[in-house]
Amino acid sequence: MVFQVILGTESTNAVIQIRGIMDTISNEQLYSEITNIKKELEQIRETVAQYQIVKPAHPYIVKMPGYQGGEPMVSSAHVTVRTIVEQRRIGTTPEEFIEGHPPMTLAEYYDALSYYYDHTEEIEQIIAENNAALERVKELSKRLAKKS
Repeated sequence: MVFQVILGTESTNAVIQIRGIMDTISNEQLYSEITNIKKELEQIRETVAQYQIVKPAHPYIVKMPGYQGGEPMVSSAHVTVRTIVEQRRIGTTPEEFIEGHPPMTLAEYYDALSYYYDHTEEIEQIIAENNAALERVKELSKRLAKKS
């Protein structure tokens, strides 16, 4: 394809020819190119996602399978959220609790309570299972005491 651009002035007329060859692109080639661009874009998104900072909702709480039954716990003191909730229910103050569990801090204590309020159903289930296990142990202990 040949393009002509005519530049005119009163004194001179200049003709500039700009020649360009335009390739025709088939639909298949266009689709293939778009697909490749989408793949590259997805790879870029994955790379960017790797370097994004994700702030945890509960920075002091961890779950470690095989430790403390996999229950959520305060990482520094290895105290379960369940324990903190149950101690609070019987009237232990935050200060009393952390005094007995160094190196635990008030921030960690309150993060555990925050975790509880965000995951109440999960923690209440753990508490119920723990109480049921305790009742089974009490019954077994009574039966064993009668046999003696």
